[in-house]
Amino acid sequence: MSLLERAPGGSLADDRRVQALGVVAVLALAVVPFVTTDSLTGLILTGLVYVMLGVSWNLIAGYAGQISLGHAAFFGMGAFASAWVTTPSGAGLPEALQIPVVAAVLVGGVVSALIALVIGPVIFRLTGHYFAIGTLALAAVIELVMNDRRDLTGGATGYYVNADIGLGETISHGDMMFFLTLLATVITVWVTYYIVRGPAGLGMKAIHDDEEAASSLGVNPLKYKMYAFVASSFFAGIAGALYAHFSLYINAQSTLAVTWTVDSLVVVILGGMGTFAGPFFGAGLFLLLDNGLSAIVGGWAEAVEGILIILFIIFLPSGLYGLVDDYLVSETADTGGEMDADVADD
Repeated sequence: MSLLERAPGGSLADDRRVQALGVVAVLALAVVPFVTTDSLTGLILTGLVYVMLGVSWNLIAGYAGQISLGHAAFFGMGAFASAWVTTPSGAGLPEALQIPVVAAVLVGGVVSALIALVIGPVIFRLTGHYFAIGTLALAAVIELVMNDRRDLTGGATGYYVNADIGLGETISHGDMMFFLTLLATVITVWVTYYIVRGPAGLGMKAIHDDEEAASSLGVNPLKYKMYAFVASSFFAGIAGALYAHFSLYINAQSTLAVTWTVDSLVVVILGGMGTFAGPFFGAGLFLLLDNGLSAIVGGWAEAVEGILIILFIIFLPSGLYGLVDDYLVSETADTGGEMDADVADD
């Protein structure tokens, strides 16, 4: 008997044991700042940011089938937009624009979503690898422009961010940002789950499997691509805003670096693309690899990490979730349907 059971066509997230495990995991994370060091709290916060990036990138790539290589642009623009309204003086803006950190985080997500909404109809004229290259070029252009606008971004030097939440010495800045990031991660996962399980998710899966067939059946491909693109960009912007206000420093070169896109992609590949739980497994493994390999192999850490990722792509294309699904999950028969059939036979 397998550890977990799933009805045919169902989702493990519907299992009450899985839901209970999720609640326990969130409660365990909530006590992290009280039982660990600041450095470990910051490391776990980074892991939560990876979860948000993985979940958001998986929405556009894993479910809608649009491989975007411009995720870093939305992460970075969310960071900058939120910094502009918490630290307007750093960008030469009027102090009257200053708002609390929580509201600024939402501003970061909305700005990223609006950018996706504007450029989406244009960028989706490209398909396949042309779309991937187009999004990568878009991210590079945004990074160049933001790096050049020293008046708004501080250029390569950047500037420090004001993230005073106004709680005095009641709770430290790092702990407060941890709780905000945990809350944002839970909301991101919850909203994404209902998107994937709802009509929008069905539309995304349809264009992922066969866009022409879906279009012939009345599904509007652009509508669902835009839905996934805007939602994905919003959550990436939220992640960027939270990370900027945790680190208290921002600059165009690092905040908009393609590294954030690569990290998002790696998290999803390691966990399992197109699976809801994949980004959780991927973020945990990526965090261990990224921080543990250097202690084991020293300067060879990046090379070993790259080799492991290649091995995953070749031998475990469904990621860690595939292993869990193969060995720990079994599909249960529809007993209700079988009972109805027996009654009918009688």
